Amino acid sequence: MPVNDGDPFQFLQAWYESQCDGDWEHEYGIRLGTLDNPGWWFEIDLTGTAFERKLLPKSKTEPGLGRWIWSESDGRQYACSCDKSSLNLALELFQKFVETRPEED
Repeated sequence: MPVNDGDPFQFLQAWYESQCDGDWEHEYGIRLGTLDNPGWWFEIDLTGTAFERKLLPKSKTEPGLGRWIWSESDGRQYACSCDKSSLNLALELFQKFVETRPEED
């Protein structure tokens, strides 16, 4: 598991690197983009990882006034969208998702 140094981008980079096995990265990966409302979105493939089949019902987090994060996992993909100021927090939610064992969910 990637080391947590407090930076969610470094965590994501290390997590991605740990999934790359010569095959996974050719078919799966991470996508990041912007929304026009404005905001961010990202999708992280879970297929072929230890987190495949780990579910997360669609949930909303409101870290402050006018701020929002939607996240969910269907077991194949972790998907998230957030306002323009909450990308770090959204990535921290993914980190918590992969660091939490299923029985702790």
